[in-house]
Amino acid sequence: MHFLVDRLAFRNALQRVEMGIDRKPTNPMYGGVLIEAQNDSLVLMTNDLDMSVRYRLDFVQVTQPGWAVIPGRELVDIIKDLESDTVTITLTKNNQVELRAGDDLCTLVTLDSSNSSTAEKSESFPVAPSCDVEPDVVMEKNDFLTMVNSTRFATSKVQNSRFATEGILMEAKEDRMTMVGTDGRRLACILRNLSSESSGSHRAVLLPKVLDQIYRFGQDEDGEEISIWYLGNQVGFKIGNLESFGRVLTGEFPDYSQVLNISGSSSINAHRESFTKKLRLASHLTNDSAAVVRLKLSNNNMEICSETDGRGRASANFEVDYSGDEINTAFNPVFLMEGLKAAHSEAIEIQLEDAAHPAKFILGNDFFYIVMPLSSLV
Repeated sequence: MHFLVDRLAFRNALQRVEMGIDRKPTNPMYGGVLIEAQNDSLVLMTNDLDMSVRYRLDFVQVTQPGWAVIPGRELVDIIKDLESDTVTITLTKNNQVELRAGDDLCTLVTLDSSNSSTAEKSESFPVAPSCDVEPDVVMEKNDFLTMVNSTRFATSKVQNSRFATEGILMEAKEDRMTMVGTDGRRLACILRNLSSESSGSHRAVLLPKVLDQIYRFGQDEDGEEISIWYLGNQVGFKIGNLESFGRVLTGEFPDYSQVLNISGSSSINAHRESFTKKLRLASHLTNDSAAVVRLKLSNNNMEICSETDGRGRASANFEVDYSGDEINTAFNPVFLMEGLKAAHSEAIEIQLEDAAHPAKFILGNDFFYIVMPLSSLV
């Protein structure tokens, strides 16, 4: 294997597959990058068993085809710090790869290569499926990325149990896609249309990092659509030259339909930016370990209060569209501000019943955010 590649293009390609490199691999292969060089292009692959990524880089001068599994962290760091415009990579007879950039030369020992095998690809590297059949779902790329951004923030910050409640639900049915994220104390749900009717009903829960990778790099890929395959224990995505696959989490995801049916007897219309500023003001005097703000609703006014022993008290008022009985309730201000940050419009609606029931925020077209109150603190 021997090829010449633009260093920045190669670095960008490595960034796209980097999230699939296992940082503490139980098998060395999970910490490697499989690079295949052929037909003036490179195919880079990573797989940590939770997710796998494949990316094709074109316009590469391949003088000798071949493949090699190269230690991933070391390769990423080396390419990042090289200064030459181009990099020449050569697979040597002793199963090492030489990376030459100007006067700099680095050598890495391969985990497997075409020099040590007669196979066309590594037989020990966990290669991702091929998306060579019609996708189950096709939708506008920007709609999909909006859905990820609208649900990701509501998932659990502790990603170690690998149960369904740690993930994001993707459900395709007829001509609609539903995406849901929850940590048990709040739930974000958004619906969007598909480009064409789904081939049946499909449902899967994925680790947030799988969708993080698509959100981070999908915007820069060519094409206006994303194709999605439901592959049993995996879900595959393709945008342009980027293909990502996520392991489906097992277990039952909470029944979000019951939560979505919540609708309080009181409706409040508010300005997102004003609400955010007043929340931020009040949150400065909350306790970080148990942040609480109290919301008091009266005729066309919302008062947001906070108080911490030994620090002080804050009270902020702003105008809202509300007429009804006085309501006193309490919430985690971080939860409220994260939802408002993800809102799609400046005009938002809040539906409330009382201090003991969840609040339902309507943050845009078919975008709902339900937050549990801290009722015992009211």
